[in-house]
Amino acid sequence: MPEHSENATANIMGSIVDAIADNLPKQKSVRFEEGSISDQAKRLFGGQKSVHHILGGGKSADVLLWRNKKISSSALAVATAVWVFFEWLDYHFLTIACFVLVLGMVVQFAWSTFAGMLNGSPSNIPRVELPDEMFANIGAAIGTQVNKFLGTLQDVSCGRDLKQFLLVWMQLCS
Repeated sequence: MPEHSENATANIMGSIVDAIADNLPKQKSVRFEEGSISDQAKRLFGGQKSVHHILGGGKSADVLLWRNKKISSSALAVATAVWVFFEWLDYHFLTIACFVLVLGMVVQFAWSTFAGMLNGSPSNIPRVELPDEMFANIGAAIGTQVNKFLGTLQDVSCGRDLKQFLLVWMQLCS
């Protein structure tokens, strides 16, 4: 008797699975004759454009898709070094920028010193000179903004702008 109940249970389960399978939508089978797997892999989500084209083509897409292994590995190494400096060593951007500038000064000094000792030609790095007008314009723009801010503070404190005074007072009281 127990064998008969096991067969009946197996038959019922088989019919339930068959019924569910018949009601499920049929999936399309993949045909590899239409195009090679590499052609299909180059398309993003069945679109008409390749992944290389979507990434902008050119050198940047080549780096992101690892087509040029040397440049891609160099970019990964630099990104890893930057991550190590920022996360593990707790450096800030300004610290790293100053470190690079000091390192450049040391290299320039060593080059100039050893070139003189070895009768070589010192390096010719052009001088960087910023125009005075640029700093005058920046100073004038900052001065204008500071004067506008001070004028607003004076208007609020002297009661010339009651609405702003009440808003500031409510912010301070809450």
